[in-house]
Amino acid sequence: MRAVPQLLAGLLLTLSLPMYSHADEGNQGTQATIRIGIIGPFTGKSSTDMGESIRGGARVFLQDINQIGGVMGRRIELVERDDQAKPELGVAMAKELVDKEKVVAVIGIANTGVALQAAKVFQDSKKPLIITAATGAAVTKQYMPPAIPDSYVFRLAASDNLQPSVILSDVIDKRKLTQIAILHDDSPYGMYGKENLMAEMQRRKITPVALESFKVGDQDMTAQLSKAKQGGAQVVVVYCLSSEGAMVANSMSKIKLNVPLAGSWTLSQRSFAELAGGNAEGTRMPVTFIENDASNRSNDFVLNYFRINNVKSIPSAVAAAQTYDALRILTLALMQANTTDGDKIKLALEDMKYDTTSTVISRYKKPFSKNDHEAIARNMLFIGEIRRGKVAYAYKEDANSSLIVRTK
Repeated sequence: MRAVPQLLAGLLLTLSLPMYSHADEGNQGTQATIRIGIIGPFTGKSSTDMGESIRGGARVFLQDINQIGGVMGRRIELVERDDQAKPELGVAMAKELVDKEKVVAVIGIANTGVALQAAKVFQDSKKPLIITAATGAAVTKQYMPPAIPDSYVFRLAASDNLQPSVILSDVIDKRKLTQIAILHDDSPYGMYGKENLMAEMQRRKITPVALESFKVGDQDMTAQLSKAKQGGAQVVVVYCLSSEGAMVANSMSKIKLNVPLAGSWTLSQRSFAELAGGNAEGTRMPVTFIENDASNRSNDFVLNYFRINNVKSIPSAVAAAQTYDALRILTLALMQANTTDGDKIKLALEDMKYDTTSTVISRYKKPFSKNDHEAIARNMLFIGEIRRGKVAYAYKEDANSSLIVRTK
């Protein structure tokens, strides 16, 4: 008989937690499923790595949780919706999840532009949303006190308030590269990333040798990179989606700009390495999770992902792991609240009584509070590097520390 995977061990603790009260759900009774929305770009051109991985990570969790009977004596049901990375469609799908599907909470969203608009639907309907890929800092900030007294928008992904600091710490402090060229796309994600990069550089009293933008979908960035080359760039830092990041890498090769490439977490996605080929080698980015981590908890998650989704690799391992962890935290909040009422789930998320024991990225102790809806702290981030087409630890000490419990 196959042994119970390590990831399930912590979930078994749910059997000793409070059981669900019939009165909380009127006539639905304990046999009705608890419906959780999963939203992301499952189809489209620019962001499917993230969307597929959000859905894939959620499906791993679904099997894990339902094997032990679900939550509060009820099985979990995932209701999936494809936003195609389009803000207007994201809003429509958000409304459908709330009004038609009657979900109790929602997990996902990959694109900052989608999150900025769709989050309002969940905020207005008082349905908790945990974002697991979109990193634009403004997404959560716009609903936080004092502007909004009660926010229903949470995130388990590295905010763009964190990533620029981590990127530049590696570039400047560890690699001693100060002649920096910044390239970014013109999406909300790229623009917010650029602003945060510039703020961090200003704090360090460093001026970029080039600051250039490009459109989502552009294939040739040689004009922008030629300016970086003329300015004496020692490194190129990009803030964009994975496909355009690959075009930057290819354009650097085209004009023989032989300097390191670094960027945001999106460069860890499979499509970046596939589209850039050998030009991706050595590229660095901040990540919360690496598919090839040797730890048991990581290995269990990856193997289960492969089996359940019938694949041989994870398109965006970071998005998959963050989604799994977000669902685990949401499950604990449901058990703590002992109801599917949105207000009580939100309060439970903000004051978690249970520490997580079966999550992948970290062991979270009070991941959120009323004034802080960001679960990922800086000590959960480390630098990944493309080696032979796959993301590896840039530094051996990070590989060793990944085996240690990381808490916020």
